[in-house]
Amino acid sequence: MTNTRALAFWTIGAVCIFFGILIAGNIEPEVLGATTISVILSYIISFILIMIGGMFWITTAVVHVEE
Repeated sequence: MTNTRALAFWTIGAVCIFFGILIAGNIEPEVLGATTISVILSYIISFILIMIGGMFWITTAVVHVEE
């Protein structure tokens, strides 16, 4: 993997983790209009974004170790 691709993977992973944490940190179930389904969906989306970001970072780390 070239350095530009590794840098792109690292950046995409950082953005995914940032948005996942941003969503998870702002979930407030007590807000007027928030339903149980919307709160659960927000947690699921943030969890998925954090996992995708982690996969990008792990992929970059594995490739650098193998080189």
